[in-house]
Amino acid sequence: MRPALITALAVMTTAKNLRYCCKFEFPETALGDPVCGRQDLVFTGHRQATRLWTPETMLEFLNGVVTNAAFLVPLRMLHMRRRTADTTACLGLLVTSSAYHYCDVFRVKFLGMNAGNWHRLDNIFAIATPVAIVPLLMGRARTPRHQRDVDFVRWASLFIGLFFQELNPWNVLCTITPVALAFLYYLWWWYYCAPKGHAKKFRTRAFRLASLVSVFSIFCFVKGLDEASDPARFFHGCWHVANACSASLLLVALDPLEQARPVSD
Repeated sequence: MRPALITALAVMTTAKNLRYCCKFEFPETALGDPVCGRQDLVFTGHRQATRLWTPETMLEFLNGVVTNAAFLVPLRMLHMRRRTADTTACLGLLVTSSAYHYCDVFRVKFLGMNAGNWHRLDNIFAIATPVAIVPLLMGRARTPRHQRDVDFVRWASLFIGLFFQELNPWNVLCTITPVALAFLYYLWWWYYCAPKGHAKKFRTRAFRLASLVSVFSIFCFVKGLDEASDPARFFHGCWHVANACSASLLLVALDPLEQARPVSD
């Protein structure tokens, strides 16, 4: 009873809060401080007033939203290679990430959803797109069994990702775990199911460069998690751009356009 009274008093004495806090609706959810942490965005929306266009918000908008334009390059490359599922995932990432950061920067709603809603959708596509690297590593399906393996890793990862995002979209482990499981499955597939000579396609300059850019993107992602030291979201914007570059290089290395096009009669 005492924690509830403390929370109620804290909410009433904070002018920026909404009429209620998510802790009243979800008392079993540990959210940190008595007046709710940032996680309450998922349930109640922003507790602060709408922000206006200022140099500060413009910089956040540039780093969080405009940098998503870099994904137009791998989006076109995926479309040209007729990778329909991956094209859809990339488009979903571009839309949801842009909407999330727009709502997050200006504390507004878009299509009736707040930043918390869009963040959850963004995380789902942020899982689906790196998971799409696994089918790319596996190569184009040449047999029914190969196709089943590709379909399994796509759909299983999506199901696991949805589960973890419902569990806690603000816990980074809930985003990383489905991706890690997909790559563990790939290692198992490579050992037991991969065709002979599978490793040859990784011995290229483009793949080595893509791997280096991927490491850099992970570094930017980790640095961008600490928003207190990076309020303008510079490192998060670098993560967007590095991810797009890595995806483009991986497509060049593992799925050359001349192999993706059907043979004409």
